Formats: sequence, structure tokens, C-alpha cells
Amino acid sequence: MERWEGASAGLREVYAGVDWAATAVGAPEQWSPALRSAVRTVLRTRFPAVLMWGPEFVLVYNDAYIEMIGEKHPSALGSPAAEVFWEAWDQIGPLMRGALDGRGATWTEDALVPLHRHGFLEECYFTFSYSPVVAEDDTIEGVLDIAAETTRHVISQRRLELLSRLSDVLATVETKADLRRLSLYLLRDQVRDLPAVDIRIPGLEEDAPIPHSGATAPALPAAPGVTINDLTLYVEDTEAGKVVWQRLDLSTRPGLPAPVLVCSVSDQLPFDHDYRYFLRLIAASLNQALTRIDLLESERRVATAQRDMSIALQQALLTPPMQPDHLQVAVRYVPAADVAQIGGDWHDAFQQSDGALMLAIGDVAGHDLAAAATMAQARNLTRGIAIATGDSPARVLEGLDRAFASLGVATIATAIVARVEQTEADAAAGRRILRWSRAGHPPPVLLQPDGTAVLLDEAGEIILGVQPTTERTDVEVELVPDSKVVLYTDGLVERRGVPLDASFEHLRSAVSGQQHLDAEELCDHLLATMLELPAGDDDVALMVLHARPETD
Repeated sequence: MERWEGASAGLREVYAGVDWAATAVGAPEQWSPALRSAVRTVLRTRFPAVLMWGPEFVLVYNDAYIEMIGEKHPSALGSPAAEVFWEAWDQIGPLMRGALDGRGATWTEDALVPLHRHGFLEECYFTFSYSPVVAEDDTIEGVLDIAAETTRHVISQRRLELLSRLSDVLATVETKADLRRLSLYLLRDQVRDLPAVDIRIPGLEEDAPIPHSGATAPALPAAPGVTINDLTLYVEDTEAGKVVWQRLDLSTRPGLPAPVLVCSVSDQLPFDHDYRYFLRLIAASLNQALTRIDLLESERRVATAQRDMSIALQQALLTPPMQPDHLQVAVRYVPAADVAQIGGDWHDAFQQSDGALMLAIGDVAGHDLAAAATMAQARNLTRGIAIATGDSPARVLEGLDRAFASLGVATIATAIVARVEQTEADAAAGRRILRWSRAGHPPPVLLQPDGTAVLLDEAGEIILGVQPTTERTDVEVELVPDSKVVLYTDGLVERRGVPLDASFEHLRSAVSGQQHLDAEELCDHLLATMLELPAGDDDVALMVLHARPETD
């Protein structure tokens, strides 16, 4: 009878070479019907299958099983399982014994079963079932193992999940320090693939050690004269195993310091194409993020330079205000956090030829350097018209509107021009008159000596730069001794989603009851109060006039 029907010629030759009589199962002529039947079944299936027969679990397997056990074949055939799978016996032995002792079949999915089958202890995963083989008298003679190796699937899935998580992290980082820190938290957690890993970035000092349970990656290649700055990829065999060095910033010229990914390779996995491709994908993800960060840093440097230039120009144009007797004027300018919003706000305080103090505050449409330049034109035109003509605020704004049109200043702007007047009779009575006109600008706030704050929202015509022939109106209010007037641009009050009336009321409430503060102190109070709200999108110009008593 052909005992090994279904086996390949090579496997039949191995079966024929085994001294079965010397094994625990004995010569094939003595095998029980249950064993003969089971062997025929195993050899005829193309799925990896093995019989583990008798109390010693002697191995009898098919061709498909050979690939699974590697170099353990052919000596494994006819040998006890405990001798063949010594490295995993503590794990699989109890499962076999349970099936042989009648405790039923087992099912194990994607289990880690390390095997020494290719010259090293290898990280392997299997889905398998141990089933009892029952004779006609219902006794259990052996165990049938139907197995599938899932090593490649498990490791590929593990690596894919890491690459996906790394991609998510790198999508949001904005600095190289964050890239290194957050990436290493992920990479160092996967010690099976990356026993030791580091990201070396020139010029970046580590603020705090990043914890890891693996080994420490070497600082430099051990081979003399080798520098990764001259190479894109370098694989080094060391006493501790393979180390892979990958230069990340490929735009860096050879010889110059460049970011480097250093990885030790697991000694329990083959360093095959899949492993190399996995490491290349990590490096590619890091390199892409580093390139994006370099672009962001370049944009930040440009934006910072533009911001500094805009602020410097703005501050140079906004000269200190005039301080006539018994009138205190305090001013503030706060640039927007966003460089793109800097440049349009201005303030000014000067005297006309008759000695009257003129106050002007405005906001030119647009931002950045172009708006700052237009703002300078608007401010200088306002001052020039007011001094040359000696006109009232309304006439000054009308002249400014016409000047915009005549000079081709293609812009729109809001503004308030105010004049502090005092006749001899007013001086004798200790009072002054504030006369003002506003072109689409937020209304001033009057703080009276008793702490009452009033929004001066009378009149107000359209913004400048729309209709040069617009007739504008002067409005006046009495300034009793120790009263204060707050002039400001819309950046102080406007907030997304907040009605403008509510913002004006918030400002009025912030001014109310602050009669004990002088002009400088009131400026600081308003900035601290109003700008503690959610950040605005605009710069802020602020001016406070304090009409001090004549006796001061």
C-alpha cells in the first residue's frame, strides 16, 4: 500500500528516510486505523496541516506545512513537538495537552508564536486550531493542527496603522521641535519594528528627554570616516544588529548638516523589502513635514519683517500729541496680531493758528505698508488743511474729501476731527466747547466729572472717499472742568458676532465711573478692559482728552 499518497516526491523521500520504528508512533505497519486515516487526510490537503500523535505529540505533516516551519524541516518529521518547538512550547504545549485530554478543540487567531526557523528567533503570527483525533472506540489518539500563518498581515497592519497615525500628527505640527517630539512619541512606542529610533535635527536642542522603552540609537555610524551628510541612506551592521541611517532633508547639499532618521532593525524580523519600504515611508513622511515647516518658517520670517516694518512706519508717523495748558492728551496705538491687519489707523493732535487744539483720529481702508502710506497722506492732509484754513472740523473733513479726489488718493476712510474752543467768557467760567464732525467713524465717549459716560452719537455723515461734495455737520458739547473725551478706531470695539450697539455699550460701561483716572491711566484701563475680549482683527488707535480745571 502506498503509505504517503498525496505527498510530493520530495516529501515522500523524507518520509521514507525516517526510522519510524524508533519513534513513539512505531513503524507504519503498526499504526492504528485512526492514524492511517488522519495521515491520508493531512497529506491530501493543500492547506498547512500537521498531526501531533500520542502523548509525545510526534509530528506528521504535509507539504504546505514545510514553509511554515522553515529550517526545522526535515528533522521535525517524526520528532516530538516539544523538541521541535522548544522555543514556543510553554505557549502551545498546554493547548495540545488540553485537546488530547478531551477538553475540546481550540481556536487561536493572530497569535504571536516566536519560532527559530530561519537561523534566528523570529516574530511569527498564526491562526490555528488544535482538534482531537478520535478513534472508533472514542479514545483520543492525537491532535490535528490546521494552521495559517498571518505574520505578514499582522505586521503590515501594524506598520500601516503607525504610518497613518504619524501622518495625522505631522499634518498639524508647525515647528521642528514639535515634529521631533510628537513623532518620537509614536515611533518609540513601536519597539517590535523600531527597537531604537531617533530623529536628529541640526541646531535643535532637546528641551526634555523623550521617554522610550527601547534601546538608544547610536549617535554616529561606527565605521570610521562615514558621515550621513554625504549619503542618502546608510545601512550598518553592528554588534547590536543592523542600524539604518536616512538623511531627511534631501535638498541639503551633501556634506552639510541635515536632519537624520536613525533606526535600529529588529533582530526578530527579516530585513527584507517590506521592512526597508516601511522605513523609507517613515522617512518620506518626516521629510515632507520638514519641507512644509521650512516653508512656514520662511513665511513667518517674511511676515515678521513686514510686521516690524509696518509698525515702525506707523509709530514714526504717529508723533506725540500737543499738550496745551490745562489740556492733557494721551494716545495709544496697538498693532493687530495679524500682520495683514496693520497699517490704517492714525491719530493726531495739533494747534491751529488761533491756538485752538485740534484732535483727529481715523482709519484708512486696507492694511499693511500700502495702507500705512495712505494713512500718512490722510493724516498730513488733515493737518495741512486745518492749519492753512483755520476752519471748523466739518469744513476740514470736506476739504479732505475733495483733496482725496483731486490728488487721486484711491481709498476710503473714516475719521473724526474735533476742535477744543474757549472764548474769554468760557475761560472766565472755566469751561470749554468741543466741536467735532465725524465721517462714518465710531462716536466719541464723554466722561463727565461725576463719572457719567455718554456716547456722543449725534450727526455723522458718510465715510471719506465716496462722495467728494458731501456737506458735513459740526456738533458741539460743553466740556466742564475735569471732563474727558475718548476717541478711538473700530478695532477697540468691533468683534465678530457681536452687534455694534452692544460693543459701543460695553465701551461706555468701561469708561463709566473712571473719573478718577487721568488721560494716560484711562487709556491703559480701556486697552486692558476692551482687549481682554476675544482678540480683534484690526489695529487700534486710541486718544483721550482731559480738560483739566484751570486752577491745576
